[in-house]
Amino acid sequence: MFHFALTKHIAKREYVFLFAWSILLIVSNLVVIQSTNTWIDEEAKGLDTQLSYYIVSIPPQELSMLAKQHGFSVFPSNDVFISWFSSAYHFKVGEQSMNMYPTQMISRGLTWGIWINTVIFGVGAGFGVLYVNQRKRYVERRQMNKLNTPKKRGDKEEAAARIPVTTEQQVTMFAMFKWRCELPKHIEPQSHFSVTLAKCFNKYQYCSAKYLSSGTLTVTLGALSKNEVEQAIKRLHEVVYQALLAFRGDLSRSAVKCGACFYGEGADQTQVYQIARSSLSIAQNHVWQHIHMLPLNYTLASSLLDAEVHIMEDIRAGRFVLFCQPLFEFKSQDVIQSEALLRVRHKTLGLITAGQFIHKIHHNEHLVELDKAIVKQALKVLSKEPRGFSVSVNLHVVNWSNSVFLSWLIGALKDSGRASDVTLELMINDYYQHKEYFEQFFSSLVLLGTNVVLDHVNKPLDVIQLQRLHSVKGIKLAFELIHGINGCAKRRAVVKQIVGQARKLQVPVYAVGVETQDEFNCIKRLGVDGAQGYFFSAPLLELENSLN
Repeated sequence: MFHFALTKHIAKREYVFLFAWSILLIVSNLVVIQSTNTWIDEEAKGLDTQLSYYIVSIPPQELSMLAKQHGFSVFPSNDVFISWFSSAYHFKVGEQSMNMYPTQMISRGLTWGIWINTVIFGVGAGFGVLYVNQRKRYVERRQMNKLNTPKKRGDKEEAAARIPVTTEQQVTMFAMFKWRCELPKHIEPQSHFSVTLAKCFNKYQYCSAKYLSSGTLTVTLGALSKNEVEQAIKRLHEVVYQALLAFRGDLSRSAVKCGACFYGEGADQTQVYQIARSSLSIAQNHVWQHIHMLPLNYTLASSLLDAEVHIMEDIRAGRFVLFCQPLFEFKSQDVIQSEALLRVRHKTLGLITAGQFIHKIHHNEHLVELDKAIVKQALKVLSKEPRGFSVSVNLHVVNWSNSVFLSWLIGALKDSGRASDVTLELMINDYYQHKEYFEQFFSSLVLLGTNVVLDHVNKPLDVIQLQRLHSVKGIKLAFELIHGINGCAKRRAVVKQIVGQARKLQVPVYAVGVETQDEFNCIKRLGVDGAQGYFFSAPLLELENSLN
């Protein structure tokens, strides 16, 4: 209550609370006083009745004990405060009259009054503190809203450039979902997920869903309390999983990956998208973690502002190396190919992999520049190696659809004279989505002798779409399909089916990410033709001298 008295701007609700609290204290005191007076009068009548039975004077000791039983005392209290309330009562004993004082009853009444007032004061103070804290947070939110809202049209750029910090209790969550299954053709994904999510999350201020052409589902949920963000993202993942489970009864939760970012009001939406995409990439590359979420705080926002610029500066300055991940063939028991893996020399983090930074590059021209640097270095390495040494290169999906880049790539392969020793890796889902386009480009690769490997295969093949591709010389199974396969009968059945389909297509099947002896023995029994992973060899840096 003292907070209220000292507050500079006291609202009408606070005056009402002060008045009500004061009235409650006054009423409680009046009730205690009235109850004490009634109690004293009743005990006085009882004592007077007891004394009326005596005809002669009674001994002082006996009189004192009798008075004490009824809460009275022969002598007034030494306490000035109690004696002020203790008015003398007149009693008659035979022919004699005397005064007695209700000191004990007054003391008990005051004790009860103090306890009741203490409880009322404590409850009122507790509510007062809660109200002050809520009032303070409300004022802070109003001030932050005023700061984040541009007053003039010319201030919009300044407000957009401001880096927010998630100190508010209310935040917004942006999530991205990817899954390893195809939706039925009769289902319209945008309408389906919009309706499903709107029903399940109608308690929030807004819930919007957007299904992108890349097969990614984005969901924006707000406004949430910071304390419920974790539970909200778990429930969101479960709702999306259940919506997909209706189409695929054998779908596992590990097939549905989610990356999310929660942020305060006025956040830069580009940064929000980058963080969510980064979180989704982390979840996809993790076997057991299906959800990854990051907050947009000051430190992370600051690093995102210049991450792409710094990485591209490192690429242009040649501060990167190519590691080689050997691919072993079981039949020949020899290395038949090496996959080129990029490592950038970061100033503070040391060598970082492409998976750690590729999601922070969003300009197509930077992606083209990055893949050109990798291809040039790979061809430079090949020029210093004997014939028969083969290198596989992963190209970003954006560059696969860039006709200018592909024209440059064909020219670079021709000029190198080692086009037949280069293998390009393409994610199989990207091929399914753009089959006609890739078939035209693959025909140009056949003339050069360059091969194609379909990567990240995690489910049975579409044999009809693949049977006419003469330039495809291999199938690579996804890491999540191979990791721990010796303990999962369902994944073993999928690999066995893929191997059977590949036999009909007359292409070999390779496993990625083999790390244990049990995994190695299992894939050999299933008919896999080769593998790469830490069980055979870590990525080698033998070519670093050639790259410097």
